[in-house]
Amino acid sequence: MFVKSCWHLMLFAALVAATGPVCAQGTEAGRFLSVVGDVRVGLEGAPQRVAQRATEFYEGESIITGAGALAQLRMTDGALMSVRGDTEIKLERFSYAGEQDRNASFFMSVLKGGLRTITGVIGRQNRERYRITTATVTIGVRGTDFEVVHVPPQAGSGEVPAGTYDRVTSMQNKAGVMLLVSRDQTAFAALQGTTPPVLVAPPAALFGRPTPIPQPHAAAPATRPRLMLTPIDAPGALETSPASPTIQAAPTTTLTPIQTAPLAPVVTGADTVMLKLLKPPKPLK
Repeated sequence: MFVKSCWHLMLFAALVAATGPVCAQGTEAGRFLSVVGDVRVGLEGAPQRVAQRATEFYEGESIITGAGALAQLRMTDGALMSVRGDTEIKLERFSYAGEQDRNASFFMSVLKGGLRTITGVIGRQNRERYRITTATVTIGVRGTDFEVVHVPPQAGSGEVPAGTYDRVTSMQNKAGVMLLVSRDQTAFAALQGTTPPVLVAPPAALFGRPTPIPQPHAAAPATRPRLMLTPIDAPGALETSPASPTIQAAPTTTLTPIQTAPLAPVVTGADTVMLKLLKPPKPLK
C-alpha cells in the first residue's frame, strides 16, 4: 500500500513538472516572421528560448535582442512589429478573441531600445485599451504606423539624451502632461517625470536609418537585407551598406524643442501599402 501511494505521488509530481511551464504561459499573442541575429524570448526569471521563424510569443513574455539584431512578428490581431537590436520589451497583457472582441487589449513595456509597429484590430478598434509604457511615459496609439525608442541612462549621450522618443502617438509623462505627435514629427520625453514632452529634430543616430517596416512575409535568406548597426546598437561602431549612403552622425549638442504647427493627416502611397499589410493574416503552417 505504501509503495502504491508513493507511486501515485511520484506520478502526480511528474505531471505537475511537465505541465507547469505550460500553465505559466499566457495567451499566444503572435509568432515570429523573421529573425536576424541574437533574439531570445521567454518569461522573466525563466530560461530564454532562442527565437526563430514561427516561434510563438505569449502574453507575459519578454523579447530581448542583441546588438545589431532584428526581429519581425505578426500578432494574432493582425498587427505587425519590427523590434530593433539591443532592445528589451515585455508584453504585459494581451487579450484578443476576434474582431468583435470589445475587451481586447494590448499593454507593452519597453525597457530599452525600440520597435516599429503597424497596428492591428486592437489598435484600430480598442485604442483606449492599447498602451505602451517606458520608464518615462505612457504612449497611446494615434496612427497606423508608429515607432518608439527608449534610451536608458547608460546609453544616453549629448547627441542622444536619455529618455523616450516616438512618432505618431499620444505621449503622456508621469506628471500627466500630454503631447499629440503627428506624422513627420518626433517627440521626446526626458527621464525627469515632471519635464513636459516636446517636439524635437529626430536624432540621426536613432532615425538616420529607419527601422524596417514590418513585412507580412519573411524575406528569403538570399534576399534578406544585411543588418545595419546604429550607435544605439553598438556605441562607436557603425556599419554601412554599399547600396546605402553612409550615416552622418549629428554634432554633439543638446536637443532643443522646435515649434511646429500640427499637421493634418495625409494619406500617401506608403499609407496604402501599410493598410494592405493589415489584411487578416494567413495561418502559419
